[in-house]
This record gives sequence, C-alpha cells and structure tokens, in this order.
Amino acid sequence: MNNQSISTTLTRFCISTALAVIVAFLCFSSTQADNPQRLSGYPTQITVPAVGLSQEIRPVGIIPVVVNGNTYFTWNVLDSYVGWHNLSANPGQVGNTVLSGHSDAKARVFQKLHKINIGDEIAVVSGGQNHRYIVTKKMLVQEKGASIETRIENARWIAPTEDERLTLVTCAQPGATHRLIVVAYPVE
Repeated sequence: MNNQSISTTLTRFCISTALAVIVAFLCFSSTQADNPQRLSGYPTQITVPAVGLSQEIRPVGIIPVVVNGNTYFTWNVLDSYVGWHNLSANPGQVGNTVLSGHSDAKARVFQKLHKINIGDEIAVVSGGQNHRYIVTKKMLVQEKGASIETRIENARWIAPTEDERLTLVTCAQPGATHRLIVVAYPVE
C-alpha cells in the first residue's frame, strides 16, 4: 500500500468516525439524557391511514459498515420492520422521534411513504398509548454523491430537537440516491 492510499484510507476513516461521533452526540443530547423514561418503552406500531401503511416498529442503533476496506458508521435499517432510532425520543416526549425503513425491493416497510401528503395523520403506538401527528414537511435530500458538508446538513433532520416531533426517513428515487424525509408534529 503506497502513502497516497494510506492517506486516503485514514482520511475516510477519520471522516466516517467524525460523522459517527457527531451523529451520536446529536442523538444523545442533554434533553434525552435527562429523561430516564426514554428507554422504558419504545414505539411498536406506525399507521398512516391516508396511504394504507401499517407496520411494526423495532429499535435500531448505530452500526459499523466496511466498504472497500474502510469502516463507516450508519444507522441500522431493518429489512422487515420500521426502525426506531434508539437514541431518539419516545413518542409523547420532547425531542425528535426518528423512524426509518426501506422502501425498495429488498424490504418495503415504507414503500407507500412517498404517497404521504402534508396534512396527513400518522399514528404511532408507544407504551400502550396512541400518539397522533400531522405531517408538516415532506422533502427529498441528496445522499449518494453528496459532499460531506451536505450529508452533515442532512443529518440535522434526525438530530434531537427542543420540540416534540416525528421524523420518518426512507430511500427515494431509483438507485437510492436521495432520502425522503417526512416531519410531523403532535395533533393538538
């Protein structure tokens, strides 16, 4: 291995590690740490009646992924379930409840999510309670081929918040070059 390839490998590892640290830091803010009930239960079911979506939810964490000998860190995305980012808020609590899932041929738990519209209602069951949200934002953000700066900026959608909200994330477009982000707030 020559000096340039060693330097490139170290740079990729450092960027990946920095991103993982940023994501972990953002996802474990003092708002979350001060709330011991966060881990007492987790969301178990999501329903979006307007698009016919009803799926089971399981907790997921950050995992290392090796690509071409380089280690990167990402959120685990389950094949058969919607994943609740286990460092995010529980529904009904202050903070950002983050749910992610596949929408491609591999697994289609969020296949119908692209049909959701602003104003649609989302229900999430957690701790035996039904939490209702109204969609306020729906957007596509570039993932593959995006600069590190763009990807860090995109990560703000899954970061902790000072308000209660629900954020859904899935792949969009052929080739999964973009992510569909849906943001919803509690029904008042």
